[in-house]
Amino acid sequence: MTDPHRSRLRVVVLFDTAGFQRSLPLTGAAARTLHLNRCLADAGAEVTLLLCDLNPRSAPTRRWPFPVRYLPYEAVYEDTTGLMAQVRELAPDVLVMSNTQLTVRYGRALADAGSAALVYEMHDDEAAVARTIGGGEWAARQAAVLQATAVAAADAVVAFTRRDADLATALRGRAVHIVPCGVEPGPSPDRTRERPGAAAFVGNLYYEPNARAAAFLRASLAPVLAPAGGSVEVYGRYPAALRELGRGSVLQLHGPVPDLRAALSTAQVAVAPLDSGGGMKLKVLQYLAAGLPIVGTPEAFAGLPDPHAFALVSTHPDMADVPALVIALHEDHTLRRRLGDAGRRLAETAFSWSAAATLALHAYRLAAGRTGPFGSAPAPLPEVLAMAARPPYWLREWCTRQEPRTRMNESTTPAADRGQHPVLARLAGEIDCARQAAESALDTVFDQAAIVGYGGRSMVFLSRTAILKIYTHRPAERAEREITGLNLAAQAAGLRVPEVLGHDTVDGALAWVSATRLDGAAPTDPHDEQSTALLGTAAARLHTLPASALTGLAPFRRNIRPLPDDHHPVRTRLSAVLTQAEPVQTAACVPGFVHGDYSARNLLLVPGQAPGIIDFEGCGTGCVYDDLTNLYVQNCLIDGRDPHLALAAYQTESTRLGRPIEVDTRHLLFHTARYFRWVLQWAIEIDTELADQVTGLAPRVLDALETEGAPPL
Repeated sequence: MTDPHRSRLRVVVLFDTAGFQRSLPLTGAAARTLHLNRCLADAGAEVTLLLCDLNPRSAPTRRWPFPVRYLPYEAVYEDTTGLMAQVRELAPDVLVMSNTQLTVRYGRALADAGSAALVYEMHDDEAAVARTIGGGEWAARQAAVLQATAVAAADAVVAFTRRDADLATALRGRAVHIVPCGVEPGPSPDRTRERPGAAAFVGNLYYEPNARAAAFLRASLAPVLAPAGGSVEVYGRYPAALRELGRGSVLQLHGPVPDLRAALSTAQVAVAPLDSGGGMKLKVLQYLAAGLPIVGTPEAFAGLPDPHAFALVSTHPDMADVPALVIALHEDHTLRRRLGDAGRRLAETAFSWSAAATLALHAYRLAAGRTGPFGSAPAPLPEVLAMAARPPYWLREWCTRQEPRTRMNESTTPAADRGQHPVLARLAGEIDCARQAAESALDTVFDQAAIVGYGGRSMVFLSRTAILKIYTHRPAERAEREITGLNLAAQAAGLRVPEVLGHDTVDGALAWVSATRLDGAAPTDPHDEQSTALLGTAAARLHTLPASALTGLAPFRRNIRPLPDDHHPVRTRLSAVLTQAEPVQTAACVPGFVHGDYSARNLLLVPGQAPGIIDFEGCGTGCVYDDLTNLYVQNCLIDGRDPHLALAAYQTESTRLGRPIEVDTRHLLFHTARYFRWVLQWAIEIDTELADQVTGLAPRVLDALETEGAPPL
């Protein structure tokens, strides 16, 4: 019973799920738990989430909008002594549980331990779900018994829809409340990003109804959209068994997307071909918020008023009319806008998470304020408890006990406090989602420890045979350059280049590219003449790619901006010399393929094999002297390699390959000065050591550039 001297309602939520990636929700149930309780805390309740994070690829984090305590599997599914102690310590007014089996097993005892009212949040019609996942009638009956027992144990039941509330009432729920799902509409949809013919589907494909929906879209909708260049974009985690759905078809599986609103902005139509399930479909609310017209079944719109106002509703039991309805929307701009705008208005006015939290808070206060003893329902029968002890279907599907879990009450230290790169710490959840998407697409598990690229612009993860690169700065552009560069470099003779295994550049997520791993190690001895010569040889092989092969590659550019007007003698002189030399030297540029970050660290050597080259995220078409500049500055001026040896090998190899390039010293010095100018415009703020190095080297280069006759390097 609520303490009359306590001003704020204390709510403890026990939630076990494999649906989080750190604090990013991957499933509808996880999203509801996050957003509803965030708004509940904003409304004045004291909320604590007891979270059993069963996703083996997730990790504890403090990035929660309310207090979260992590629980291990054993504390929730085996020995609950520690869990009981935590609930006693927290002394909540209300304990909220949504796992039907656990509510039956110990929900009443757990609530009584904290002198709390027990609220059963009923996510589904469990019997209907059992039927839809192929459990048979006996499994459906068992599920119905368990749900009835959970309802009887609770002091109040929260359902999402009127349909489920009626079921809870029929099961003799003592106090039944409807608290629908919500959505955050955000900014108005950007219609300019739509891709013609794109249809979107959102769903965790570990859930059988969503998996069947995706299979239906592959078999029935994708072939209809393909001839006109359309596509079906599927967002959400999927098991290895469904990987084939995305192969050889215009249906594309993207994995989890952190910013679903951005991903949906590229679609023209949303689809919800759901033949069964329960609860309220959060995906439909997300479609409404994105301003998308929807094609779906009556089941998809449970809990929503008048779906014909914002959707085309399938009338065929086998959904045979769904493809024709999608095509009709693609072809009718006016209808698309009318339905999409109506859906957006509904999301804005009737289905906010804050409104849902207000309803939840009212229900919790009523439950906590009841007079008389809680928990008057009889104890479950032994055979019912035996049924409740079996792991739920979703727990079996996720295979959750493969990696060690967090200990009870373990302190979760922010990534930045563990010495991680600040970009990795800031984007940890987004990086995890990209890695998870790549792992699902490739059936490969990558190490969770990242190799951080310069400035945190990319992260590299390794498996035994592959590498995964995730881009955090201009992700789509860098990924596209990497893919194009790898494919082009593979055409150059005498080089080893990673083979692209998979990639994705979907809006709303960090772009990723995976490629095979190359054997070898980067040369580290600056006095090794053979590796120095190979630096020149490998560059020449890249630069002999014909111009006709480079048509799909974006230009390579160094974005030269004005330096601070601080009268620094070196920076002032750099600007003046470059301004004077630029007209003549720009005309002397040699166009070709530019790696963009060509240096010894990106060269992998193995005795008896061709040199390997990696890291093409900055490549483009431009003057090949930009690569020679990187070689000259990083490996010669800074590391101490012999520039004459590297450039002589470059000239010899380019002549052998039929594109002789006689290195012009003055032009190389011009590009070197330009490189210095580019470095100083950002390094003076973020890499002072590099800025000092460049400032110290620049006078020597400028002296040589201004000397008549261009002396040798």
